[in-house]
Amino acid sequence: MFKYFPPSGSPITTKEILYWLACNAFFVDKRRDINNQLRDRFNVDHTYLFTTGRGAMTVLLKSLKKLRNKAEINEVIIPAYTCYSVASSIQNAGLKVRLCDVDPNTLSYNLTKLQNMPFANVLCIISANLYGIPNQLQEIEEIEEIASENGVYMIDDAAQSFNAKYLEREVGTFGSVGLYSFDKGKNITSIEGGGIITNNSELAEIIDSYYSKTLDNSIRDNLMTAIKVIIYYLFLNPLLYWIPASLPFLNLGKTRYEEIIEIKKYSRLVAPIALMQIKRSNQIAEKRIANGRWYKNNIVVSKTISKINESDHGMPVYLRYPIKITQKEKREAILTHAKRYGITKSYPKSLNLLIEIDKFLVNPGEFEGAEEISRQLITLPTYAFINNNDRENIKNIIEEMTA
Repeated sequence: MFKYFPPSGSPITTKEILYWLACNAFFVDKRRDINNQLRDRFNVDHTYLFTTGRGAMTVLLKSLKKLRNKAEINEVIIPAYTCYSVASSIQNAGLKVRLCDVDPNTLSYNLTKLQNMPFANVLCIISANLYGIPNQLQEIEEIEEIASENGVYMIDDAAQSFNAKYLEREVGTFGSVGLYSFDKGKNITSIEGGGIITNNSELAEIIDSYYSKTLDNSIRDNLMTAIKVIIYYLFLNPLLYWIPASLPFLNLGKTRYEEIIEIKKYSRLVAPIALMQIKRSNQIAEKRIANGRWYKNNIVVSKTISKINESDHGMPVYLRYPIKITQKEKREAILTHAKRYGITKSYPKSLNLLIEIDKFLVNPGEFEGAEEISRQLITLPTYAFINNNDRENIKNIIEEMTA
C-alpha cells in the first residue's frame, strides 16, 4: 500500500480530539492545568505559555535584556547550526547574534571555541538539543559552567527535546531558564504553542509585565487553528499524508526564515490537546526512542554513512534520527528519490550563510563544523506511525543508495 511519510509529527488521537471538542463546547480553559503540569514536572515556580515557541523565545530574550539593564550587553551566543527561528527571535528582540561553531560529530557546540568567545557584550548562551538529543559529551553542564563563569545567562532550548534527559535531569531545566515548543512538528503538539519555565523570580516579574500586555488570539486566529487541528488529525497518517504533500502552495517541510514574529498568548482553544499530550508524553516518547534506537543499532556505518556521537549520560527522545551522508551526489539522490519516506535534510544552510541575519550578525565568517553538517546531514522519521517494515525500508533505501 502506498505511504507518504511526513518528516515529523506527534499524532493526535481520537480520544484527544473528542476531549478537545468537549472542552471547547463548554468553554473550559485548560491553560492553568498545563501550567500546573509543567511546574510540577520540572519543579519550577514560574511558567508562561505563548502561541509559538519563537514568540516565547522573543519575550524571554527581551526580558533577559531588561533584567541585565546594560545597553552594551546585547549579544546572544547560538550554535552556527540550529533552528532558524532562534536567530529570528534574537532579531525580533532587538539583539545581535554571535555564532559559535559546532562539532560536526555531535551537533553540539565546539566547547573550545565556546570557551574562547569574547563575553564582554554577551547577554546569554542558548543551547540547542537538536532532534531530541541532549547537547552531548557532558556539554549541557559545561555550557552551564561557562555561562556562570562569565556572568551571562543560559537558555536551555528544549523546543525539540520534551522528555529528553541528561543524567536523569530533564532537558530544559539547565541554566537560568528553559523553553519548550508544542508546534505541529514537535515531540508533543497542540499545532501551536511555546512555554517558558524558570525559578528566577526577578526574571519572572519582567516576563509577567510583558505577558500582561500580550494580546489573546482573535476569533479568526482560533478559527484557522481549529481548521489546522482537524487537517493535522486527519492527514498526518502516512496513508493520507500524500494529499497535503501534493499541494505545493502548502510548502510542507520547507524551512523558512521569519523576519517578523507575532507574539500572542497561548490559545484556550488548543490547550486541551496539549494537556492530554503532556500527560501521555512518556508513551509518545517511548515509540520515538524505540525507533531512534533501532536506526542507531541497525544502520551500518560506511565510507558514506556516519552517525552522530551521543553522550553516555544522555537519554535522547529522537524527534528525528540524524545521520550524515558524506557524498553529495548520494545524499541528494536520497533526498530526491526517498522523499516520500519522510527523509529530510532539515536546515539547508548553516546560519552564517543566511543573508537574512547579516544585519545583526556580529562575527561573520566561516564555520566549518556547521557548514559540514548542513552539507551532509539527513534526518529520519521516528514518530508513532513508523513500524518495523517502514524502518527496514528506510534502512535498505539508504544503504542501497549509498553503496
